[in-house]
Amino acid sequence: MVLSRQSKKLTSSISVLAITVSLVAAQSATQKSLAQFATSPASAGVTLINGAGASSLNTLFVGTGFTTSGAPNPCPFGPIGSWFNVFGVANPPSLNTDNPSGCAAGTYGPAFTNYTFRYASVGSGAGVAAFFTPPGTPTVVVVPSRPTPDNNINIVGAISFAASDDPLAGTDIERIAAGTASQRTGSGKAIQVPVIGLGIALAFNRTNLNVPAAGLKLSRATYCAILNGNVTNWNDSRIRTDNGGAVISANLPLKVVRRSDNSGSTFVLSNHLNTICKTTATPTVPAASVWNKGVGSISTSGTVPPTPPANTVVWPTTFLSASGGGGVANLISTTTGGIGYVDSATRLAKNLPAALLQNKSGAYIGPTTAGIQQALASGTIVKYGTAPANRLIRIDNLADSTAATAYPISTASYVLLYDVYANANIASGLKAHIDWALGNPGTPVTNPTADQIAIARGYAPLPTTIKAVSKTVVDTCVNTATGPSPCTP
Repeated sequence: MVLSRQSKKLTSSISVLAITVSLVAAQSATQKSLAQFATSPASAGVTLINGAGASSLNTLFVGTGFTTSGAPNPCPFGPIGSWFNVFGVANPPSLNTDNPSGCAAGTYGPAFTNYTFRYASVGSGAGVAAFFTPPGTPTVVVVPSRPTPDNNINIVGAISFAASDDPLAGTDIERIAAGTASQRTGSGKAIQVPVIGLGIALAFNRTNLNVPAAGLKLSRATYCAILNGNVTNWNDSRIRTDNGGAVISANLPLKVVRRSDNSGSTFVLSNHLNTICKTTATPTVPAASVWNKGVGSISTSGTVPPTPPANTVVWPTTFLSASGGGGVANLISTTTGGIGYVDSATRLAKNLPAALLQNKSGAYIGPTTAGIQQALASGTIVKYGTAPANRLIRIDNLADSTAATAYPISTASYVLLYDVYANANIASGLKAHIDWALGNPGTPVTNPTADQIAIARGYAPLPTTIKAVSKTVVDTCVNTATGPSPCTP
């Protein structure tokens, strides 16, 4: 069973992983967020809603408990909260107290006292696979252990939603999302909407580097060369030229860290590389023509350069690898000379510097909220399904934005929902959350707001026009009772 993707030049796929449905292991109270790590049931009268997917959304959904110094923050979720704990009841509910030690009064909600969320950040591929896998299937997903607090590697219960940085395409519109009566019934088809923007940053370890005051600049040709293995030392002339002749390091090996798991971040990055690197230089190892979109594992075909399966990125064998965005960030931070790709929120949470990348207009832009929003505003909304009930929404033309101040590797993250839920409370809770997160004026005003949380965490709120499309699709297509889907292709 394969998920098809569409792009201008390439079509690729993610292999569906087998999933074990289980609870996430416990951690210290300061790192728990909405039962992401907790095993306690929801309080009486509170509906529990489980989800899984992109690790890039971990800090937005559940928080991390980290300050910019990397030390645990006295507030349970860091200084600004998270989408799930401000919206709903935390597990344990004591994490929703009006004034946790060291935190501003009224910061932690909940806006709604009858919902609580769990989320397992297992990666886009595993989350989407779980979304399309019947709960209770006796199969296992193998994910390497991750250092604390990034060891949330198991799916939490039967999931009711998924999140992905790699959206479904129109060919997936007829796929049936099988499940149990307690979660969803009827057609069980997917609803997909964008909910937030983010950037894929090239984060690096600054140890023994002389970074200019204005930041480390990398031209398009240079970061293409870094990511195909042609730049192997921080004293490479191309890096010096990008930075006005500055010697970033007299002699320090450059060590690239990549994702080893099924990753939406890899999909976004490789889609960008496919777009720009074939025209800026002719790499030698590997050839740019085998930079395919997918999971980032090494091909074993034996050819030189290797010919990968459709879901594989061929990386040089000298690159280091780690599972999950947090795992990549941790490895960068402990590797002198390290550089690698992580989403903008993980980069911020781990206090890693990020390179300023040259965009299509020639400007050097960092993975800021403003730069990501510029890219999103120039994207194209693509709708699959019969209007007005378009069930799959995606934003295209983000691989290399033409906006003058756009961050060049920007994307949207998506939430997947079912069209019919047997449990009306779950359907109502998901619809209420989307309305709150995307700024519906009919929902309670919280302190902080959903957009303020997103910006503080390193994300970019969607443009108003895209928010409106997402809210309309969810409000129209997600049913609150058993029966036929209100939206048909």
